[in-house]
Amino acid sequence: MKKPVILCVDDEKVILFSLKQQLKRHFQTDYCIEIAESGKEALEIVEELLEDEVELPIVISDQMMPGMKGHELLKHIHILSPKTFSILLTGQADAEVIGSAVNNANLYRYLSKPWNFADLKLTVKEALRSYFQERQLARFYANLEIEVAVRTNELKQKNQALVKLNQEKNVFLGIAAHDLKNPLSAIQGYAEMIKCDFDEMPKEEIIEVIDKIYSSSRQMFGLVKNLLDVNAIEVGKQELSLTTIDIYPILQSLIEHYRQRAKEKNIQLQSQCAEEQYCAMAEKNTIHQILDNLISNAVKYSPPGKSISIGLAKSNEYIHCEIQDQGPGLSEEDQQKLFGQFTRLTAKPTGGEHSTGLGLFIVKKLVEAMQGKVWCESQLGQGATFIIELPVA
Repeated sequence: MKKPVILCVDDEKVILFSLKQQLKRHFQTDYCIEIAESGKEALEIVEELLEDEVELPIVISDQMMPGMKGHELLKHIHILSPKTFSILLTGQADAEVIGSAVNNANLYRYLSKPWNFADLKLTVKEALRSYFQERQLARFYANLEIEVAVRTNELKQKNQALVKLNQEKNVFLGIAAHDLKNPLSAIQGYAEMIKCDFDEMPKEEIIEVIDKIYSSSRQMFGLVKNLLDVNAIEVGKQELSLTTIDIYPILQSLIEHYRQRAKEKNIQLQSQCAEEQYCAMAEKNTIHQILDNLISNAVKYSPPGKSISIGLAKSNEYIHCEIQDQGPGLSEEDQQKLFGQFTRLTAKPTGGEHSTGLGLFIVKKLVEAMQGKVWCESQLGQGATFIIELPVA
């Protein structure tokens, strides 16, 4: 970096030379000592220094000079370099001149000519200390302003995030209350029916009502479980321990489990697996939850008389699972919000089944937690294929 400059201005060469030598003796290690014999020359030097981005902490100028007086020169320099301190050398103290320099030229001090060298040295030393102290303070306050702006922006963002979380919480509670109300009302109504008419109800009717209570309670349990899963995901408590897991037996177990439910809707479940072992890096219960959700959705949204094809394949990198239905398919708009939280799509369950709008959101989060990918390929009116890829063990 270029050394800061102390500029000395005097029209008398002998005095100017003496001033320069005295300053060099004590300040040349850290500063360059420049000289000018007139105000015009001094301004040219100042402009060159500023153009070269060289600091100018101090200008020492004689007052009585032809053409441009010292206080006038210092006033011009102050306009060009407002932080520069000025020291005025004068043979006769003039209150008006001194006042003008104080008000318009950042005058640090004036010294009488001939000056005392010790006094000059101390004045320059203190002026330099003040200059760099003010510069450090200016940088400190500038950095402080930046820090305050950053903190304010962070607080603003956090506040916006809190507002969004509060809105999501309200939506969360509203949907939960709405979706729990119906099965709770059903359970209450059926329970009252048994309580009031137990003695008159045939056994078959009681069993039928109990089945409806059981179905309503399962619906509630599914919703509560989904809500708890979402909460665990959002707060980062969904910790998975990945091990080598064979997906094939899990998939076959779920196909058998849903085969009866599909049969009730005259839907066929078809398994297409060329091999008998598909090992992935995964977590057993999580894989079960993901596949359970997707197969359940395929049965739920498929019209009667259709078929669902479920297949496994593997490559060098991934275990690939496809669940293809012959349902109504998805519009481009629905595909954009498919894996969102509390998403309600255009397609409706074909058998009056319940949907929370959380299943696919949970599926995506869990698949990604196992370093996998999930997506959907679909055209409106032509069914949908949900695809999962998990790393090969």
